[in-house]
Amino acid sequence: MLEDVKVKVKETFGFESEPYDTNVLLIHAERNSVRKLLEFLKEQGFNYPHTVSVVDYIPKGEGFQVNYILENLSEKKFVMVRVNLTESDLTVPSVHDIFPPLQPHEREAWEMFGIEFIGNPRLEVMLLPDWAEGLYPLRKSYDFKKHRKPSKEKK
Repeated sequence: MLEDVKVKVKETFGFESEPYDTNVLLIHAERNSVRKLLEFLKEQGFNYPHTVSVVDYIPKGEGFQVNYILENLSEKKFVMVRVNLTESDLTVPSVHDIFPPLQPHEREAWEMFGIEFIGNPRLEVMLLPDWAEGLYPLRKSYDFKKHRKPSKEKK
């Protein structure tokens, strides 16, 4: 099944993919095609979205990776769609309307990493206090010591 998906993705989008694990296919995608690719994968039966995650490779000079993990529940197979972003352009189209459960995941990625999901109407603070605006605590460049609020002394 995953081999068929690999061939169809290559034929339809031109994207390379490779086995990531026994039941997981990793697809390397471009940001501008991520919506069409995820719609296509949904039509192929990958209709259960698990998460949107971000990996910070800035210290290595590789930018950020946005990873979408989808499952085909009847086949117990997964696809991970990986989109690479540069530090100078941290935008990717939102897929909240294709997979509504991913909307809060996009919000969290925006809040913690500064990735802007274009078209997501709810990119607003969900977890951090107001004083942290513009700070992205899950980036490797974030200085916890500099931005940590002092704790109150115990009496």
